[in-house]
Amino acid sequence: MNRIDYINKINTYAARFVVEVQGFNAIGNYHINIHAESFLVPVLNEVLGLQLENLNTSQRKNFPAIDLADFTNRVAIQVTSTSSLEKMKSTLETFGRHNLQEQFDVLYIYIITEKREQYNDKKLEEAIPEAFTFNSNEHILDKDSILQKINSISATPKLLTIAKLFEHEFSDIQIEQRKKKFESGYLNSEPENICPNMVRITFPTHIYKADLNIDEENITAKLNDYLSSIGKRTVKKLKPAKLVQRALREHRAIASDWILYENCLYAFRDLTKSSEPFNKIVDIGTITSLECSEFYDQNEATNRVFKHLLRNTLMQLCHNKGIQWYVPRKTFRFANSRPPAVKQVRWKGKKESTKTVIFEMTNKKEGHVICYRSLAFRASFLNFETDWYLVINPTWSFTNPGGYRESRFESAYMAGIKRLENNNSVFNYFRFFSYYLSYTDLFTPEFPYLKVHTPEQISMSPSLKEAKWNPLKVVEKDIDAPPTDLHIDSELDDNKLFEE
Repeated sequence: MNRIDYINKINTYAARFVVEVQGFNAIGNYHINIHAESFLVPVLNEVLGLQLENLNTSQRKNFPAIDLADFTNRVAIQVTSTSSLEKMKSTLETFGRHNLQEQFDVLYIYIITEKREQYNDKKLEEAIPEAFTFNSNEHILDKDSILQKINSISATPKLLTIAKLFEHEFSDIQIEQRKKKFESGYLNSEPENICPNMVRITFPTHIYKADLNIDEENITAKLNDYLSSIGKRTVKKLKPAKLVQRALREHRAIASDWILYENCLYAFRDLTKSSEPFNKIVDIGTITSLECSEFYDQNEATNRVFKHLLRNTLMQLCHNKGIQWYVPRKTFRFANSRPPAVKQVRWKGKKESTKTVIFEMTNKKEGHVICYRSLAFRASFLNFETDWYLVINPTWSFTNPGGYRESRFESAYMAGIKRLENNNSVFNYFRFFSYYLSYTDLFTPEFPYLKVHTPEQISMSPSLKEAKWNPLKVVEKDIDAPPTDLHIDSELDDNKLFEE
């Protein structure tokens, strides 16, 4: 097909887009508008040269007045089916009221039906934030506006990509399927059970607080003696956290499950016990027991401190299970051995199995090791009143042949992995981590200061068939790294491994 053929196809499907939206809106069904937001992201990215994300699905905080945003190019877009002047003014007023002009230089309003032939710019001026530029002719878009921009594109491959996006969403089959689902009460269908990527956690009801009692001069002197012996520069003063770490080492203890706040040490460990290494580095007379809920409910600052303590305690739990905290990326990843090698762990879902958690990646041509790929996750914590949850976001960590430092090819390989894996793969990694962190036996006893529970399903209505709502993957860019077998990890694809 040539350039004209692609433009004709885009015109045809773009017209269907408008007709379908108008049809559903006419009967009071506006859920198609939500679907339109996701469809428009890749289209507008191609046409306008942006890096938009859908704020309703990207886990960013709620942004009033806008639906799509490119934080790199500072462009925001609201998607609406309402074309009235009042809607335009309302959007601009909300945009300004929340000072979004400080984060974005451009605001577009995309009307998925048809915009008015003309808008009263004088009335709009009243709503435009100070020192912000908004012109109705330039910044209010609809189908025709986008088609004009598409018509000016000379690159045939780009036109092909845009045509595929429109065809995927507005072919006869897709439109008919959506029509049947909506008419049959698609959004009132049977509920489905879903599993969010968070697991409930429990911890002791009390934390302990105490002032530090460390011989700083002696600790610093011993450290400087060691530094001098290996030819390194000595230090004048240690930072408080480093001082605590060195003091614990003096008592042959390495632990991360503590935090310093307002010159006091906080931990779930019982600081009053003489067998506890922390007991040796605190002022025993200042030890205080606090109820956790009373501490984290005081204000936002103490809530953040408590979450920091939970993260440090999770670090200790993960250390016990062979997972390390990698500071530069703020991720938990399976720790490599020395010398590094492929690593497998035994774990149990519905049945016992082996999971490869560190892969060796070799150069196809030369056969030497390029890097190691370690299964990893990022963690955060949420609380709903007294219920606390660990949020697990699976990812990968690519290390150099030494097995620890980040590989210089990480960005390229990470992009390649993300293009290969689908939501089901990521979900299976989440389930693996949640089971692995919660599993205990005779050889891996329960960690007393943080317990991770197995995932819990929740019921959601309406049920949504994810495959039909996923955007089409289009452009495959070359990976700027040495050639290697970058393939999908399929060891967890069999859901029979997991308990139901």
